[in-house]
Amino acid sequence: MHRRWHGTGGILSARWLSLHLRGELYQLGRLQFQRSRIDGRTSDSIAAAGLAPGLDDPALSVHVPDFMGPLSPRACDRSLALARDFFARHHAEEPCSVATCASWLLDPQLKRYLPDDSNIVRFQERFQLGEEPAEPEDMTPVRFVFGTTDVPLERLPRRTVLQRAVLGHLRYGEHWYVRTGWLSL
Repeated sequence: MHRRWHGTGGILSARWLSLHLRGELYQLGRLQFQRSRIDGRTSDSIAAAGLAPGLDDPALSVHVPDFMGPLSPRACDRSLALARDFFARHHAEEPCSVATCASWLLDPQLKRYLPDDSNIVRFQERFQLGEEPAEPEDMTPVRFVFGTTDVPLERLPRRTVLQRAVLGHLRYGEHWYVRTGWLSL
């Protein structure tokens, strides 16, 4: 990504790389997982579903790297199965019954632009959303889809449905949100 946008090798996010180096982030198939705790953004939604885990109980955070290929349902199913087994075996002292994800990919507005059978829409449908965020984060999808926020929006490519969706939404004066959701493991 760094080379694509800046013409030279480099690291876009040293903080993110440090999670790998400290052994806090695990690539299990298509998705990445990190031990975490249920926070206030999801605890009420989990309780409303009648599940036992509550605020500060163990959970797995799901991360979606952009370099691991399609976000197909089959690949996600495999990753979730690998995560259940891996964390039960290596972190049995912290059993997790839910996984959470905080991502622009969970913004339900994407469904207005993407086909029902798109991998992103099918990924979204796995999660129950927590409370709606108060503040938009318009540049988050721009950074992930295009690898930069340093290029004026009008100069960014519009080759894919997702690229057109992200930019068109902003052009019409609408906002993107990072949403937090959860799923039962």
